[in-house]
Amino acid sequence: MSDRDERPGRTFLFGPFRLSTSKRVLLEGDRVVRLGGKAIEILIALLERAGELVSKRELVEIAWPDTFVVEANLTVQVAALRRALGEDDSANQYIVNSPGRGYRFVAPIRVIEKERPPLDQPASPEAHNLPAQLIRLVGRSEALRSMKQKLTDGRLLSIVGPPGVGKTSTALRLAETMLSQFRDGVWLIDLGSIADASLIASVIASALPIDVRSSDMLSGIAAALRYKSLLLVFDNCEHLIDGAAAAIGELLRSSGDIKALITSREPLRIEGEHVFRLPPLEVPPMATSLSPKDLMAYPAVQLFVERAAAIINDFELTDANAAFAAQICRELDGNPLAIEVAAARVDAFGVKGLAARIEDRMHLLADARRGTPARHRTIAAALEWSYQLLSERERHVLRCLGIFAGNFTLEAAVAVIPTTEGTDTASIIADLVCKSLVSVDIGSEGARFRLLEITKAFALAKLIEESERNELAVRLASCLTEMLRKYADGPKRVQTLRDAVQELDNVRGMLNWAFSPGGQPQAGIALTAAAVPVWLENSLLTECIVWTTKAIEALEAPAESEPSEMILKAAFGLAMMFTEGMTSQSREALNRSIELAGQLGDPQWELRARLGLVLFLHRRGDFKGALEGTKKIERLVADVGEPAALAMTKSVKSASLFFRAEYATALNLAREAHEYFRIHSDASHIGRWGLNHSIYAQCVMARSHWNLGRFDRTVLACLSAHSEAEKTGNPTSICQALSWCGVSLFLSLEDLDRAAGALQRFRQVAQDNNIKSYVFASIGYEGRLFFLRGEIEPAERLLREALSKLSGAQYDNVSIPFLGRLAELLAVDGRPEEGLLASAECLERTKATDALWLLPDALRIHGDVLAVLEGPDSRSAEAHLRESIEVSERQAALGWELRSAESLANFLRRKHQNEEASAVLGRTLGKFSEGLESIPFRRAKALLDELRRVASAEEARPSARKADPRV
Repeated sequence: MSDRDERPGRTFLFGPFRLSTSKRVLLEGDRVVRLGGKAIEILIALLERAGELVSKRELVEIAWPDTFVVEANLTVQVAALRRALGEDDSANQYIVNSPGRGYRFVAPIRVIEKERPPLDQPASPEAHNLPAQLIRLVGRSEALRSMKQKLTDGRLLSIVGPPGVGKTSTALRLAETMLSQFRDGVWLIDLGSIADASLIASVIASALPIDVRSSDMLSGIAAALRYKSLLLVFDNCEHLIDGAAAAIGELLRSSGDIKALITSREPLRIEGEHVFRLPPLEVPPMATSLSPKDLMAYPAVQLFVERAAAIINDFELTDANAAFAAQICRELDGNPLAIEVAAARVDAFGVKGLAARIEDRMHLLADARRGTPARHRTIAAALEWSYQLLSERERHVLRCLGIFAGNFTLEAAVAVIPTTEGTDTASIIADLVCKSLVSVDIGSEGARFRLLEITKAFALAKLIEESERNELAVRLASCLTEMLRKYADGPKRVQTLRDAVQELDNVRGMLNWAFSPGGQPQAGIALTAAAVPVWLENSLLTECIVWTTKAIEALEAPAESEPSEMILKAAFGLAMMFTEGMTSQSREALNRSIELAGQLGDPQWELRARLGLVLFLHRRGDFKGALEGTKKIERLVADVGEPAALAMTKSVKSASLFFRAEYATALNLAREAHEYFRIHSDASHIGRWGLNHSIYAQCVMARSHWNLGRFDRTVLACLSAHSEAEKTGNPTSICQALSWCGVSLFLSLEDLDRAAGALQRFRQVAQDNNIKSYVFASIGYEGRLFFLRGEIEPAERLLREALSKLSGAQYDNVSIPFLGRLAELLAVDGRPEEGLLASAECLERTKATDALWLLPDALRIHGDVLAVLEGPDSRSAEAHLRESIEVSERQAALGWELRSAESLANFLRRKHQNEEASAVLGRTLGKFSEGLESIPFRRAKALLDELRRVASAEEARPSARKADPRV
């Protein structure tokens, strides 16, 4: 335990603030001031030595123990502290900088040695992804009250206004005040990083704590949010206004508990929208002599003074500078961003000098940007003016930062921006933060920087103007590619790949550039390949298909493109398989990836593609091909040398063996696979290998138990798989557990109540996430449930509908069993001729696909239908029923044997061969050691008791006839 962890908890009081050292929480009144952990540690260190100079070296060691960081990180953290404390008018009274030496806390403090009891501690923060707002929002109190009321009364509020007016900061503050009103949180979705409306759904999915697997991602998101209470904050909608309007409208229609707050330069113009046009800050009137005190009543002047005070410790509004401050605010039309930018240069030119420079440069920029809309000119002028006041090196760094479409780390910026001897990019970025040209968001994992949208557009325009964009884009694409490769190959790759979603805005920006005219497709191909694990791990499958398609189209013939093609084709095939189904495109892509991996000697990617192909073949019902594919996978595992790969191989092999009716071996392999995943719960499943193999293994276990006649263990295995799948929250995993070892097995056990409950959940998840194959399967299971309840008409309608749709989707391993169920129904309903066609097709397709696991039941059903059609003298019916028992015995498939023995016993009873019927059924029932209370066992036992009673009665009749003299 570190020394600071052993220190007694104390509370420091200063100004309106209260800092708890034990809880590491800063309060302003009752409001939590959200700061990162580094900033809190620095503040505690300064408070504990209040009045003393604390050196930069000491503060770096406190905030970053045992870690080397550049000094600019400390500058950034102190700037963040000052901004947070700047919510008080006397912020400059707290932390004073001693240039080159360190910092000193100078304000009066009071220390409480015993902290308040837990009741006074702030509540845990609600679920959200809102960035910390470190700057006080000036002049928006009335607007916030009005907007809050509109959003409380309605469901959609659009904050509309020109660039720089503060739409984003106002929306974020409004969202922050409403955190407690939404059970499932408040979530920011920034559309500023994308230029293609088709990616809106992907950006939404990556911002929300949901997992979507659907060919229609937006419908999947809407379904996932259907029963949630949350606020969605859509920022920067103007450039995708039609797509944003459509997406937001669909989400709002999906649930009555979702509300949306958007920022845009124009309204969405959809039903239910309330529009709030955010005006500039109020400025002092012209030609009016007002005192400094009177001027401070105007929000624009308040903002100017606060931002200037954050730069100059002793700055205040005086009789000498008040008129010039008012002039600056008027010249900038009360635009908050422009005022902030101007105030950041008070230290260099003074208030009077700033006023003169702004006035001189307004017409110059207007002339240079005649095509710029009038509403843009004021903020553009302010940015141009501030840009020209920077040193050449600062200008270079600022425009280079325009290459980032999203937020970025200090390390990424340093890596991307070209350096010259004697310059320190990190320090320059820290200076730009202090000058309000770069924003910083400080979270628990460190600082991430960003440019406000208008600043970003300005910097990018400058970059293009200087013909530097392509050079920077190449550097950033290369940096991102290398970064994502390290994430995928690192020891904690699962977590790092999940965290890497915060890099996707920059990835999208670079891919848009790379695949556009004048871009560099090869850089885009490399970046797409590196981003594949991030998309797969975070279930962004639709986005994966979009970019891999573009990258594949850009591939060139030379051999050096083959490694990228291998990765792209594998990712495309996996994503298509889960979203579009068992298409020829998916199969061809996986096969091409396998071919390339073999040629390139890359066992990792060959294994990944082969695992995907085996899953494809399982779903298609090509079990012979799947077993051959499994054998090829086994030969690769030794080369890969990864325990998770071995466990996943056991998982797919257990399934392949199950379909081959090798139940005991399949069960052992599935247990071994599941045990690995139980111990290594953080192992990547879907992201790297296309499936949650822990759930897959448990499904094999449950089905093997049923086929082996272990009915009690079947139920336990089903419930375990369901529980684990629900904990993952992954729709595909939930559907898999509920379908393959849930509804179907509960129906086989004739536990209709459990089957109905599982079916309801299965259907809900499948429909909500638009997972078509499972939706179709749920229709068939519902038909089977109706049949077991004796409702023939709806049962037939649903079974036929399921068969039609499953056939179109090529999900043969599900459709073939439903053919048998339809045949049974038709025979019971007095239509054995129709039933015979269905049962014959079921048996023929079972044999053709080598689905040995299904063979005993297909034989039994065909025999039962023949018995109804041809009567008790049907030799063919009896032959099929006896063959079904023989096959079941060879497979040790006691579950199927019980069904076949019951059918044969009933057939023999109709022929009055009760003694043989009793022997057949008794031999099978005697093999059971569990499941004796299950409905199938009890029904068969009741039949056996009846057969024995009749057989005993028949035995008694001959002796009675001999004793009767009349015989």
